[in-house]
Amino acid sequence: MKYKNLHFWIQNAPSQNSQLIFTISGLGGAENTALVRSRSPLDSEELTGNPSTPETTKMKANLILNRTGWALSCLLAVAACNTTTTDRGESSPRATGAHSISIEEASDVGRTGQQVVYVATVKDAAGTPVPHVRVEWLLAQGSVGSILDIDRQGSSSAHQHFSSNYAVTATNAGDRERAGEGQTWCSVISPTEGTLHLIAYCPDIQDAARQQAFATKAFRDVSVAMPKAATNRVGTDQPLSVKVTRQSDGTPLAGQEVTFQVVDGPRATFAPGGGSTVTVKTDANGMAGTTLKQVQPATGANKVAIRVVRPANEKCCEPAALLAEDTVIYSWVAPSINIAKVGPARAVVGDEFQYDIQVKAGTGISARGVTVTDTLPAGIRYVRSTPPATVRGQSLSWNLGDLAQNGSKKVQVTVTAERTGKFTNCAEVKAEGGSLSDKDCADTVVTAPKLALSLTGPAEVLKCDPIEYKLTVSNGGDAPATNVKISDTLPNGLVTADSKNAVNYTVASLPAGQSKSFTFKASALRGGEFTNRATATADGGLKSEASAKTVVRQPVLKVAKSGPEKRFVGRPVVFDVTVTNTGDGLARDTVLTDRLPAGTEFRSASDGGRLVEGVVTWNLGNLAPKASKKVRLTVMTSQSGVVRNTATAKAYCADAVSDSAETRVEGIPAILLEVVDVEDPVEVGTNTKYVITVTNQGSAPASNIRITLTLPRQIQYVSSDGPTTARSTANQLSFAPLATLAPKAKATFEVTVKAVGEGDIRTKVSMVSDQSSVPVEETESTYLYQ
Repeated sequence: MKYKNLHFWIQNAPSQNSQLIFTISGLGGAENTALVRSRSPLDSEELTGNPSTPETTKMKANLILNRTGWALSCLLAVAACNTTTTDRGESSPRATGAHSISIEEASDVGRTGQQVVYVATVKDAAGTPVPHVRVEWLLAQGSVGSILDIDRQGSSSAHQHFSSNYAVTATNAGDRERAGEGQTWCSVISPTEGTLHLIAYCPDIQDAARQQAFATKAFRDVSVAMPKAATNRVGTDQPLSVKVTRQSDGTPLAGQEVTFQVVDGPRATFAPGGGSTVTVKTDANGMAGTTLKQVQPATGANKVAIRVVRPANEKCCEPAALLAEDTVIYSWVAPSINIAKVGPARAVVGDEFQYDIQVKAGTGISARGVTVTDTLPAGIRYVRSTPPATVRGQSLSWNLGDLAQNGSKKVQVTVTAERTGKFTNCAEVKAEGGSLSDKDCADTVVTAPKLALSLTGPAEVLKCDPIEYKLTVSNGGDAPATNVKISDTLPNGLVTADSKNAVNYTVASLPAGQSKSFTFKASALRGGEFTNRATATADGGLKSEASAKTVVRQPVLKVAKSGPEKRFVGRPVVFDVTVTNTGDGLARDTVLTDRLPAGTEFRSASDGGRLVEGVVTWNLGNLAPKASKKVRLTVMTSQSGVVRNTATAKAYCADAVSDSAETRVEGIPAILLEVVDVEDPVEVGTNTKYVITVTNQGSAPASNIRITLTLPRQIQYVSSDGPTTARSTANQLSFAPLATLAPKAKATFEVTVKAVGEGDIRTKVSMVSDQSSVPVEETESTYLYQ
């Protein structure tokens, strides 16, 4: 037989359904078989072809390319069966270091129709597995079965191929699902009974005597159902049965010999027979059975070996054949029971707490008739349980029935402690009519918290002072106080900083011997005496109360101001101011201010009063309740009218108060009359002008001022000008009344006359007003010439 190994690659295949043509020369005229295997995700198929000439064989492969762009690496193995050569390659063995090959198989007996996997291992001289080594698998002539599948995970340089009786694989470089490093595999199957003869050949091994390994397996059309392992209560019997049928159609096989043998473990025999080994033939149903019995009840495990043999058939010279063998373990166990009780290490008087009781059966066998009893110590009171207990005084009991092997049941007991102290609570379990029992206890130290609340605050404050309260809750007991709540509802007239009438605080847990403080500020809406009361509560009905008394005082100021009812302009005005604290609290930092009214001028202030920007300020200091302070202010008036002077007093925590005094200031009008001629002497025929000036030199306005001129015969009225109009009659000129003339104000009248005759004349001007009914007269002399 001659082998031809070809390697080729296809890159960037142009399309699907591409056609590949292989030409192989020198193979003779026999039919050739080519197998294409791909390392890329491509389909492959077996190719056959008949050579057109003895020298050349052409074969075509239509490959369905899954995708373009994949590199295709194919191995073509062609066998020319009519050749006379027997070499297995065209070159000598490769220097791979391969030294030996071996085959591992699952068992000596195979089932028809079932796949059997063989693993070949190639090692070097040191016993180290060798990867990437070619292994050829061959079924010998006369062998049953065929090759079903092969290892496809080897090196790309090892040319993989297989047919029904020949295959090529390569050893792996790492661990795979069925083969490790230096190993490869193939699987075989046989639909008929017979003996399989498999050869594994490694051409890379230099020593020809070591190049091959052999495996033989008998395939039988048989199916054997072995008994299963079991665990039993000591002293009980264990039945064993084996069923033998045909693998192909399931029909029973009678007359098959089944041997049961006790290999090790506690003394045991088979019945019937009473020995440690028994052989039983299968009946018409393919069944063979026996019973395993303990000689003396004891715990442990018996290993029972079972062999199924087809007896020899001397009529057709068929020897006895092993059909199946197995080892089954039967364990013998005794029931056991244990109990575990768990409770809190610490608990608090009055609080509910729980005990957990767990009962568990031992491994391998159930415990029957399980009962639990729990006797509570004095001072511990039963509340409830799951499942409900049968209660007789302080004794609790539960009937839990049977527990399967490794099975468990849990009991939860809720109790409460009525006093402090250390309590040991024990629970006991019994089973199997009392032959099994166990006991466990739990210790719990019961403590109690002790709650105390204190409330502190100032004994006395002013109304505007913040009232700072401090609440302190303490636990003087030996257990934590839980869910501590502090409530402080303020008395009517006090509010918190955010205008609420209550504060509340919560402490989730207050350890024994520790305290927690809270502070808050309140303010008073009025004066008076206030008693603030607070309460602290905690779980277990704990409660403590505290109170604090605070007197709220308030200063109240009163201002009284007095002054003269009437003064004249330019005369001093004296005001007296008295500040009194009519409240019950000290008026701290009392200040009195007095803004000077318009038309007045500061002259003096008693008791250190200071003028700043029109305001006189006195720092009166602290005024005790019912105390007074009097000061004096002197001002000058510069104009008539009513002067209203207001003084304001304020102090810390006292509202500002004011008082005013009014003084009527009267003025005295004083009118000055003046008359002058503008030109003097005056030539006859020309004009001259008289200027009349009225000045109010007094401190009060003058009203209804009337001016009259008496003209000599030598002059004649021409025109006039002034604040009022003039009317001329004969030798007299009268101006309409001037309604008012303010103090220090002036009014000017001008009269133009013409000289009509010569002489030294006298022009008279007279003035009357509401304030002066007696005329005021002035005369101006003027010289007239021709």
